[in-house]
Amino acid sequence: MSPTMLAAVPPDFGKKRFVEALGTIGSHPNTAILRALVEGPRRFNELTVELAGVSEIALSSGLRELDADGLVARRVDSGPPLRVLYELTPAGVELGPALKALATWCERPGTP
Repeated sequence: MSPTMLAAVPPDFGKKRFVEALGTIGSHPNTAILRALVEGPRRFNELTVELAGVSEIALSSGLRELDADGLVARRVDSGPPLRVLYELTPAGVELGPALKALATWCERPGTP
């Protein structure tokens, strides 16, 4: 980016968006949902089993929030039976390596 372009960018430009993004992915249910979907699409019931510590209400709310933020897509496959799958969008897929790196870091001995 040229110095002229940098002068036009407010000093808190990246910070605000970064904090907003952390607010979205940093909540416990949302992080758990994203981590599960990194492995591939899941039905709601599969997610409830995989994320046993997350209530169905929190799961449903998290999926709606992640969908609204463009990280998760809800796909309806007409049946019979009707099947609803949740999967990462391209933006969510981009987040995958960072989530995997964070998960690896969390497993290290001595990690807080």
